[in-house]
Amino acid sequence: MLKLKLQYFGHIMQRADSLEKTLMPNPYQQSVSLAVGFMVKITGNLESSCGKNPELVVDFCTGIEEDSDIAFHFRVYTNSMVVMNSFQKGGWQEEKRMFSDPFVPGQPFELRFLVLENEYKVFVNNESFCQFVHRLPLQSVKMLKVRGDTVLTSVDTF
Repeated sequence: MLKLKLQYFGHIMQRADSLEKTLMPNPYQQSVSLAVGFMVKITGNLESSCGKNPELVVDFCTGIEEDSDIAFHFRVYTNSMVVMNSFQKGGWQEEKRMFSDPFVPGQPFELRFLVLENEYKVFVNNESFCQFVHRLPLQSVKMLKVRGDTVLTSVDTF
């Protein structure tokens, strides 16, 4: 009986180890080089803590420094809205808001950003969600940053 319990415990620990290895760090950052047709796919799960609505932020930045320009800032306020903007020369530009929120706390999501010639096209759970016109040249984007109240399971670029 003890041998069976130890085998079961070993199996549980192996599963926990494999689950731990599949989670991504948060905040997450990755070097990128954008071109037309480039895509970013992010999967995860929004987690609420202490009763607050979880947030998710994705930034396409021109560098790794805190004061770098942000070509495309995508912020999800669950149960409320999505805000899109850019940060240039030390200041935020005109904000674009979507009063629609397809993200559900506790539910998995897939978020895709497709780089087109004149805009970023955003998909949530395989549905077209919004567009954001380029405000900075594609070539200036060097870093992708993802952060928030999110358990990230993958960040893929292709």
